[in-house]
Amino acid sequence: MRIAIAMAILLVGFGTLSAQNAQPQPLTPAFLMGEDETSYEKLCEQHPRTLLAVSNNDIELALKNWFSFLRSVDQYAKTINFDMKGLKVWLHVFWNADGSVAHIGFFVMPNSRNVKMEELKALFSGFIRQYKPVVTSDRSFSHYTSAAFPLVSERK
Repeated sequence: MRIAIAMAILLVGFGTLSAQNAQPQPLTPAFLMGEDETSYEKLCEQHPRTLLAVSNNDIELALKNWFSFLRSVDQYAKTINFDMKGLKVWLHVFWNADGSVAHIGFFVMPNSRNVKMEELKALFSGFIRQYKPVVTSDRSFSHYTSAAFPLVSERK
């Protein structure tokens, strides 16, 4: 009887612990995609609008806005002496309605040059703090795509 009661208490305790761990934690401003899928999915739900929609469904304007963003990242990297050459990443950028960046999710591609994840996270976190908005909207939006550095326009 004592064993059954002890087992029941343990099971209830583990169930409570599991439920507490299932709660999504807020993502850091820059995060490695795949680390916390629940929080990532919630972030996607909070930013349903696309950069293309914010760019009046004009693909050329959306591309111009995206490359302007990437150039800003590249310029920031140069100011802190972070070498972007050979870096290939998947990026999911989440903007607030005012155009400021809320989060940058990233995943380094297998064919990218080696880079320390913590250094890349620090780069994107610093970039978010100083980024000056170019595009605004009446609600939050996002864009998910790949990027390779140096940018096409800068390759020699």
